[in-house]
Amino acid sequence: MVKVSPRTKKTSFQISLPDASCVAVLGDFNGWDSSAAPLKKNKTGLWKTDLQLDAGEYQFRYLVNENEWLNDDAVAAIPNDFGSENSIINIELPKPRKTAAKRTTKKTTNGKAKK
Repeated sequence: MVKVSPRTKKTSFQISLPDASCVAVLGDFNGWDSSAAPLKKNKTGLWKTDLQLDAGEYQFRYLVNENEWLNDDAVAAIPNDFGSENSIINIELPKPRKTAAKRTTKKTTNGKAKK
């Protein structure tokens, strides 16, 4: 499963694999580098990592136990050049909120506030 936090703007990758000994997420966001984004396992067998990604479309897969490729069943998949499929996500970051312009008041020579 992949989630994007609107508050932190981090993308969370997670997969439940209680019997796995190591899991990494590889994709075009990290050059498909198996050491770039290892996931950490919690007590229930859920593997997770958070990455700071820019807005855009990304292909990725999970590498399990350094030899088994898995896709994320919660997102779409597209064919890759190796005869299998890659998971694909589209990261859309929330737009920054507009803040109201700060109003300042200036006093005129007669002591009254001027806006």
